Amino acid sequence: MGTQANAWDIYDAEMGRSERIAAASGTVLVDGVYPDVGGGGPAPGGGSSAFGHTSGEGSSLSGSGVQHGSSFLDPSASETLSAVPDATGTAVGEKKTATEGATPEVSLRSLNNLPSALRTLERIVTQNSYHDQHLAYRNIMQTPAAATGTVPAAGLKYLWGYQCEASEGRNVSCVEWNPENPDMLTVAYGEFNFSHQKDGLILFWSLKNPSFPDKMISTPCGVTCIAFSSHHPNLLAAGLYDGTVCIYDVRKKDEEKPMLESGHTNGKHTDPVWGLKWVDQGADKGEVLVSISTDGRVTQWNMKKGLENQDLMVLKRVTAAAKQSDAKGGAVTAGSEGIISRRASGLCFDFCPKDPNIYVAGTEEGHLHKCSCSYNEQSLDNFFGHAGPVYKLRWSPFCPNTFISCSADWSVKLWNQEHSSPYFSFQSTTDYVADICWSPDNSTIFASVTGDGRVDVWDLSANTLDPVKTVETDRPLSCVSFARSSPVLVTGNDQGVVEVYQLTGVLAEPVERTAAQQVEALDKVTSTH
Repeated sequence: MGTQANAWDIYDAEMGRSERIAAASGTVLVDGVYPDVGGGGPAPGGGSSAFGHTSGEGSSLSGSGVQHGSSFLDPSASETLSAVPDATGTAVGEKKTATEGATPEVSLRSLNNLPSALRTLERIVTQNSYHDQHLAYRNIMQTPAAATGTVPAAGLKYLWGYQCEASEGRNVSCVEWNPENPDMLTVAYGEFNFSHQKDGLILFWSLKNPSFPDKMISTPCGVTCIAFSSHHPNLLAAGLYDGTVCIYDVRKKDEEKPMLESGHTNGKHTDPVWGLKWVDQGADKGEVLVSISTDGRVTQWNMKKGLENQDLMVLKRVTAAAKQSDAKGGAVTAGSEGIISRRASGLCFDFCPKDPNIYVAGTEEGHLHKCSCSYNEQSLDNFFGHAGPVYKLRWSPFCPNTFISCSADWSVKLWNQEHSSPYFSFQSTTDYVADICWSPDNSTIFASVTGDGRVDVWDLSANTLDPVKTVETDRPLSCVSFARSSPVLVTGNDQGVVEVYQLTGVLAEPVERTAAQQVEALDKVTSTH
């Protein structure tokens, strides 16, 4: 959008600013202008004498009055650089002090509103470049299946990649959507390999500018996991490779230091923190933060008095006898788990959506342990089926008894908490499965990413043997997540790129199901087992 300003508009605006600046500085105006600037209205040739030139001069912004004519200027600046000789005879390039009636300096430091204006302008230009991708992101102008009379095949369409110079060559360790602003994607960067460790980074990517992050937070070591608070969406918890748990207030623009941080004196983990979860424990206890680490501890953190901690569980390694007993169908007794057995290394966990007191933790041995926040002596139940470390575990957002897990044994398994063995085992490749995620809109759809660069979308109601859509990339993938407000899937790789895909075809079709129907749809699949 553009507009034009005539000489009278410029003159009136200039006089208003001159009066405000003069009132603040105590300068006495002569005929409404500064003493060293000629008075009167716009000159006959279209120029204004308020800018110190006549109709025969060139640019209307070449006079000394331009120094106080911008809304970006900081009136507290103490000196200025004159552009041309003025009525006092000051030579070009000479500096005048404020006591000599000079106007504020024109410098980048004094343009207080310039960064905000440039940020807005950058977003406008960027949105012009990403116009078609943004329409696809919102699923605008897409032809619905009902209009065509056919059911289109499931598809994944690449839109763009979130990347910048700061993230280049870094491993994407975790992605998290802000609960208040669903278009704000927060990405953590940190190496999983001990021999490749370096500093960490957290970037805040906005849909308004896919080319550059809105905010950056640097950390002394790699960031392994992040989680937003649901009650206070401005609070971001981060787990670091050195075992630190810290909490940031993302409303603070330039502050990179955490508002709260665990140390050696207040229960810091001795191994990397691999999982974080904010849990609402009701009106009495409020929301607490829970972490899991390969030191075997599942720890609860409370912010009421600093960052207090309490161990909910110290995971114990289950003996082979217990595993064999359960595999034969026998009950796992308390005696089958060694009392002095060494700790199990926790890698992931998730809480039951219907009961915030119950959670399941995955370990490096490939076992899953169902635990309670009210009982820390031993796990309530154990699940066996994986032959390698369990990297991620996700409880179904619709069915309170169902969860899925992925492992280094190349498989994804679907479980029911009432049974110790998996209902289904899914495998699409011969490499580790790094992450999994349920669809927020369809109870039978989930996605997985693998170490050989495969993005798989599974629909259990259509096929329990093969994914309904697969995209192959050339980089190892580390994380995956569905967007909550759009038919979009994002994945992160080991080169610092978060790739954004649009779900198309049947995957983008709205699911008109009630909560009970969502549960029924998944139960129908599992009942055939």
